[in-house]
Amino acid sequence: MELDLENTFDITKIFEQYNDYYESEIYQERVTHYDVKKIIDKYQSNDLFRIDKIGESIEKREIYCITIGKGNRNILAWSQMHGDEPTATAALFDLLKFICSDDQYNNLRKELLSNLTIHFIPMLNPDGAEHHKRENQISIDVNRDSQKRVTPEAKSLWDLANKIKPEFAFNLHDQNSYYTAGRTGKSSAISMLAPPFNYDNSISTARKKSMQLIASINNALATFIPDQIARYKDDHEPRSFGDTFVGSKISSILIESGFIIGDDKKSKIRKLNFIALLTGFHSILANEFEKWNEPDYYSIPENQTMLFDLLLRNLTFKSEGQEFRIDIGINREKKFCKELNKFYYKGKIAEVGDLNKYTGISEFDLSGYEVKPAKVFEHEFQEIPDTDEISGMIENGYGVIKLNPFSINFTFVEKPINVLPSHLKFEQSISIDDFANLAIYRNNKLANMVINGFIYPLDNYSNSILNGVVIS
Repeated sequence: MELDLENTFDITKIFEQYNDYYESEIYQERVTHYDVKKIIDKYQSNDLFRIDKIGESIEKREIYCITIGKGNRNILAWSQMHGDEPTATAALFDLLKFICSDDQYNNLRKELLSNLTIHFIPMLNPDGAEHHKRENQISIDVNRDSQKRVTPEAKSLWDLANKIKPEFAFNLHDQNSYYTAGRTGKSSAISMLAPPFNYDNSISTARKKSMQLIASINNALATFIPDQIARYKDDHEPRSFGDTFVGSKISSILIESGFIIGDDKKSKIRKLNFIALLTGFHSILANEFEKWNEPDYYSIPENQTMLFDLLLRNLTFKSEGQEFRIDIGINREKKFCKELNKFYYKGKIAEVGDLNKYTGISEFDLSGYEVKPAKVFEHEFQEIPDTDEISGMIENGYGVIKLNPFSINFTFVEKPINVLPSHLKFEQSISIDDFANLAIYRNNKLANMVINGFIYPLDNYSNSILNGVVIS
C-alpha cells in the first residue's frame, strides 16, 4: 500500500519546534511513579489513547501500557526498566504530546495512527524509580530476568509482548557520561544496539531489521549530533530482553541516553530521544529503513570508555624519593538522597598514569605543578564550620575535616569540604578508587585544590565544588 507521506515529515523542522511538544509536567532528571500516574490520569479521557494496567510491582505500584493507533504493525516501547534511568520516560511523554497536537504534521499523525499500533510502557520498574536505583525492590535487575521471569515487572513485559507480538521493540535506557563515540574524544550522546541472540553474533532476519532501523535513525540524528552517536557493544547477554526478543523474531532496538557536555540534566538528550523515536516510527511506517544495510550499522563507531569528569595532565608526583610525571582521571558518581530530595556527587580517582588517549569533560594541563594528597584537619568539630572557616582550611591544603560521629546523620555536605567521623582512621592517598581530594602546588605554593572530584582554583576563586561527602 502506498502511503501519503509526501511533505509530512521534516525532522529538522520538528526538531526546531520541539518546545511545542515538550511535556512540562515531567522532568527528565528524576521521574517517579507519581509523575507518570499524574500524566496518565490526564490522558484517561483522550480518545487517541487506550490505557491499560498490565501488572503491579512488588510494592504494588501499577505498571501501565499506553496504546496509540489502530494499524496492523505492532510496536512496543518501554522505559525505566532500570529505575534510575528516566530520560526516555520524559521523551515518551513528549511524543504523546506530539500525537495530541494540532499543526502542520496532522497528515503524519493520521498515517502513524492508521498504520501502526504503538504500545508504550512508560515505567516498567516503578519501585526502582521510587528508590532511584537500577534494580527492583528485591534488587533484581529486571533486564536480567527475561528467561526465568521471577519478577512481576519482567512478567508484565513478557506477557504483553506475547499478547501483541510486536514487529519492533524499543528498549530505552540511560548510560553514564564516560562513553565516547569510538575514539573521537567526543561523548556518546546516543548509543544504539541491535542485540545479538547468540554468542556467535549471528544476523537473523529480525536482527537485520534492527540494524537497518538503527542505521536509519543514525542518519537522522547525525544532523544534530555529528560524531556523537555510538554503537553499544554487542556482547550477548541471554538473560536480557533485547537478546531474548530478537531470538523470538522481534526486531529489537536498544537506545541508550548518553551525555553532552554542558547538558548535565540531560534536557538535550531527552530531545534527541524524542527525535530518535519519532524518526524510528516514521521509518517503519514508510519502510524507509529497508534502504539501509548491515555495513551502515557497523559504520557507527562502537562505544569506548574514554572520558573522565576531570582530567589533570602532566602533574609531578613524588614518592619514595623519586619523581614521576602522571595524569589523573577523576569521575564523579551522581547519587540521590531521598530524604532531602536532592542529587549529590561522590568523586573518586578512576585512573592514574598515561592518559594521553583519554579526554576530560574538564581538562587542565598542569605541567610544572606537583600533586599531593589533600590533608585531614585533625581538630574534631561538633558541627560543620561556616564557609569562611572552611575556605581558610582549603587554602592551607585541607580537604577533609573530622566531625563528632554523633553529629553525622547525612551522606553529603552542601559545602566544599569532606567529612570524616572522628572515630575512624583515614589517610588520603593518590590511588585508583580512592576519594578524589588533592592539593596541587606551583613552586611550593598551593595553587589548586581538588575536593570530592571538583577543582578549586585558589588564584581565581570560584566555589565550583557542588558538595562534599561523608567518608566511611
